[in-house]
Amino acid sequence: MKNTYQKVTLALGLGLLVLSGAATANAAAKKKDTTDKETTVKEKPKPAASVISSTDIDEQLPYHLSGGQVYSSTDLTTTLGSWKKFANTTWYSVKDVKMDRSSQGSGNSLFTQIQSGNKKYTAWVWHGYLQPVTKGTFNIAAKDSSVFKNKKVVTLGDSITHGYDGMENLEDGTYPQWLQRYLNTSVDNLGYNGAFLATESTGGDLTTMVDKTDLSKYDVATIAYGTNDYGHSRYTLDAVKDVLVDDIHTMKQKNKKLVIYGILPITRYDNDQNSDDVAGIGGYTMNELRDMLANVYKSEGIPVLDWRNDAKQLITDSNRTYRLFDERLHPSARTYQMMGSEIAKFMIANAPEPSEKENTDKNTSKSKTQSKSKSKSSTKTTVKTKTTNKK
Repeated sequence: MKNTYQKVTLALGLGLLVLSGAATANAAAKKKDTTDKETTVKEKPKPAASVISSTDIDEQLPYHLSGGQVYSSTDLTTTLGSWKKFANTTWYSVKDVKMDRSSQGSGNSLFTQIQSGNKKYTAWVWHGYLQPVTKGTFNIAAKDSSVFKNKKVVTLGDSITHGYDGMENLEDGTYPQWLQRYLNTSVDNLGYNGAFLATESTGGDLTTMVDKTDLSKYDVATIAYGTNDYGHSRYTLDAVKDVLVDDIHTMKQKNKKLVIYGILPITRYDNDQNSDDVAGIGGYTMNELRDMLANVYKSEGIPVLDWRNDAKQLITDSNRTYRLFDERLHPSARTYQMMGSEIAKFMIANAPEPSEKENTDKNTSKSKTQSKSKSKSSTKTTVKTKTTNKK
């Protein structure tokens, strides 16, 4: 009887071992089968595109993206993400690249190599997805820019305000255009190439512009003249001062509520020499001109942006070969963006306190918003109560 019991126990044990082994084998087989299937359905590497030709872009202009993928290399197989990931990123064009995409089921296509404004990313996109910064939805409004909401701004100045880079007038990327984006408001650019303070010969000098512009339709004006007076005028520093004072008084008479900002000239390099302490044909240095302009603005109660103090590294002896497109005076497109950003921050920091009417309107708007919010909350509570009672 004992032997019989031992035989049965042994048989059961062997059976369990066999079953366990079979289960393990089946599990391994299933795992192998699953692995094989996964290996089978794994996507094949995307065929690589190839470069046919490329051309360097001399003036690297600013854009934002309106669609498509942002590729991380010229083979167009991997991406940094879709355009939506970089919706508020400024890109600068670097090269035009003709691509052969026949391996990817397409023909030849024109792509552009681009670099983000902060130089963090270099990428390639189909050229049709590049949109000028002045077009489309591109929200890069600066912090606290709401103080300029619904304000109309006019910029008065010379070629640097107009947007000349030393070779051509930029259609997109002038500092007034950047101001419009950073302040999220309307900006009219009345800059004029070659304009002066102390003459009336170009058609765009300050006196001429003040006389012929309807300043009553603007809330804010910026004045940015002086570099041509230093470089090309024989008028004395006192003569330049008298004209500026008279024009400021006229501007205030034409619009007593007009908020004015003064912007001093940037450093220039005539004959490859820093002009700050070199006397021009009028007998004064660039720094003497800036000091006079700054004193006039301050005496008239006008905030003045002095690049020597407010943005010391904008133009220096070491960076002027690429910050100034002509390496002498006129900024590159990238530098114009920097100027727009600095001017916007300066204007916001020196914006006048809101009037009583503006505060009243703001509080009324806030009260209406809160009232609507409470009304919606009350409606939701009522509905919830009815539903509870129904249950």
